Amino acid sequence: MTDIRPGCLTFGELADYWTVDVPPQEVERIEAHVFECARCARLLAEAEQLRSGIGAMAKGGRFQAFVTDGLLNQLARDGVRVRSYALDPGETITCSAWADDEVIVTRLRGDFTGVSAIDAEMRLETGEEWGRTTDVPVREGATELVLALPASMVRSVPAASTMRITLRAASGPPGPQQSDIIAVYVFNHEGAHERP
Repeated sequence: MTDIRPGCLTFGELADYWTVDVPPQEVERIEAHVFECARCARLLAEAEQLRSGIGAMAKGGRFQAFVTDGLLNQLARDGVRVRSYALDPGETITCSAWADDEVIVTRLRGDFTGVSAIDAEMRLETGEEWGRTTDVPVREGATELVLALPASMVRSVPAASTMRITLRAASGPPGPQQSDIIAVYVFNHEGAHERP
């Protein structure tokens, strides 16, 4: 096994490999390279440690991020209990978190044409900021962004609360300017529930 070979894999390719986000023909190419390249074998081991750490963080309620479907699929395969909601811009939905939920996923649909990155702001109806994420990359052609939140965080919100997520284009000086709002999504939270 050599230390570095021509055509070494990127960390992104290896991360896609462990989330099963690569076509079958790519799996063979990646595996053949990893078996012959010490550097890429180490990177794959690091990707596996990252995957394991993210799963542990999700189960422990310490994971909040915009994620890919591949990562969600991997979390589900790892036994993480995921509840999912999907919203179109301007839509209001009723939501809740059950006691055994570990991650709450919101699929925020929208027209992201020409947007390379977004800022997301989460606020309760009281005006209290509940969370903020800045400069999240948007894949060209994306029609939805997937936000994963710890279910424990969602359960902590008082029942009958309303929360808004506002997405803005992440360009220009920071600050809430109405003209750069891409979409607003509204969640009417029913509270935490126990299964019978």
